[in-house]
Amino acid sequence: MNNNLKDILTEVLVFPYDEATVDSLSEACKTYAEEISLAQYEACVLHLCLDIPDISFIQAINKITEHTYPVQVYRALAGYVVGLALSTDQTGVDELLYPLALCNVLKCHQPGAAGIINKCIDPSCFDAIEDYWCKNAEIPAIEPSDLLVVLNNTSWADSSLKIEEQFENIKSLAKYYCRSAFEKDYAAKTLPANQDAYTFMNNVAEDLISRDWLYVVEEPVKVFKNLNVSRGTATLSTIKSQLRMTNVNTNSNIEKTSVFRRYIYSNDYEEIGQKRISPLHFGIAIFYELLFEYLKFQNYE
Repeated sequence: MNNNLKDILTEVLVFPYDEATVDSLSEACKTYAEEISLAQYEACVLHLCLDIPDISFIQAINKITEHTYPVQVYRALAGYVVGLALSTDQTGVDELLYPLALCNVLKCHQPGAAGIINKCIDPSCFDAIEDYWCKNAEIPAIEPSDLLVVLNNTSWADSSLKIEEQFENIKSLAKYYCRSAFEKDYAAKTLPANQDAYTFMNNVAEDLISRDWLYVVEEPVKVFKNLNVSRGTATLSTIKSQLRMTNVNTNSNIEKTSVFRRYIYSNDYEEIGQKRISPLHFGIAIFYELLFEYLKFQNYE
């Protein structure tokens, strides 16, 4: 990430601001980023990538600096704030939600945002998505001499084990069962001859998120690749027509950063309709959009 706001502003200004103005804007952005909420961060992501102005952010910057600026400047400032937020250590599920929100929108960013993005976003921030998943998908080992003693007993009481002491081991067994069941389901899973490839991949994404244990899959991307759905690409407009015929979704609460799902089911972001994508990358993208929505609902609603 380039922490030099003056350099970032060259992407939107013909003539550079003086040092005092840049310093004022930099401090205003840092103040905003220090207390930024997930919702405010998402709005800045949309401002940066899709040029959807965040009025509350603009008003906050104006209030802090006691000045107003050309509209394009706020887009650069939004990018700067996104970069600042991502460079701050997050805790808990926010470790995943912050980079994931950006990842979900970035796939459709407008060409005009490329320069700002390159100067504001450190690509290594996305490593947190895989790291978070790997950490939560791990299944702790069970000592054979411990819980498995129940195999030689006819009831829990006969085992002399205390449930409080064995609860984590029981959770591990449940996770082993969930993963085994999943691997059995997907061992020979293939695209049905009578089903559209994009509908199939969309259904797989929904299935992964709806499992009893969210982290049942060790490597989600690998699951999609192993399905071997090797087709060409189609526009989102074409995909939308196909999915709306077979998978009507009336959910009006789809997250704004779930750009594909909002386009398909809520008729938002019409400008991305001609974007082309393969079934593989579409399935992966839908999975991450659903993952963000699921985790945000579980932790913020």
